[in-house]
Amino acid sequence: MQFERKSRISNWVGPDLDRQTERRAALKTMELLKQLEAAYVKTIEEGAPLHWIFDTGVLGPDVCRFLYNSLGTGEVRITLYDGQATATETDIPGLWLLSVGGQESLVAALLPLCVEKALDQGRETIDIPEDKPEGLFASEPLLNEVAGVLAQTDISQTSTSVPYQVDMMRQPLTPADKSFLLTVVGRGSLSVELLGFADSRIFSTKVRGLWRSVIINNAGKVLLDSLVVARIPPEVPAAPEDLPEGLGKIRSVHDWIENDLNRGALG
Repeated sequence: MQFERKSRISNWVGPDLDRQTERRAALKTMELLKQLEAAYVKTIEEGAPLHWIFDTGVLGPDVCRFLYNSLGTGEVRITLYDGQATATETDIPGLWLLSVGGQESLVAALLPLCVEKALDQGRETIDIPEDKPEGLFASEPLLNEVAGVLAQTDISQTSTSVPYQVDMMRQPLTPADKSFLLTVVGRGSLSVELLGFADSRIFSTKVRGLWRSVIINNAGKVLLDSLVVARIPPEVPAAPEDLPEGLGKIRSVHDWIENDLNRGALG
């Protein structure tokens, strides 16, 4: 099952600003959007890696509220190291709000560097213990199959192709099987929340390149509970083909702010 991306209205809306602060926030937001536009154009036209960082802590809370509301909220929220860091997608593909230790920055990249570094952690192989609980039926063959796929998969590079995926709900797993399987692969330090037509959660495991993906519909029913082999599931990072759309949104947001300033609706 592929996850469909849909944007949603920002939840970063703050209280109304006075006219002077609003104008200052609008002008600063336009300035940053111009910098972003240049970064996206360089990537799209020259093939350069998308890399742009801005420390929003220098702006002050009022300007940040205006900026974040203008950028909107996307669907992807990545949590690292038990919540010590988060990367939240904006409505502009390839632009993230990164929070590390309470310090915030905007990062333009297919995937923030701190997330990329986290992907290199974990064991290289699935280690199946010799001592196994009673009641197992299909977990060990399934783990061996996944281990074989891992051994043949290059997880050093992020790929946009459809990864190997096995739905545990469609396997003849006993409760003991599933408990044993999830204990063997363990839980890693990175989790992803995707919001759209369903609630999708993706968890890294203790094994590098192996993920657990769970999709739950709005009624609370589990639609998918699968193991995925990939450096990172392709629905998480922005894709290069998303960047022209991102550039269009950057220009659109800049234009509506400029138009509102000119007609007196802002500041």
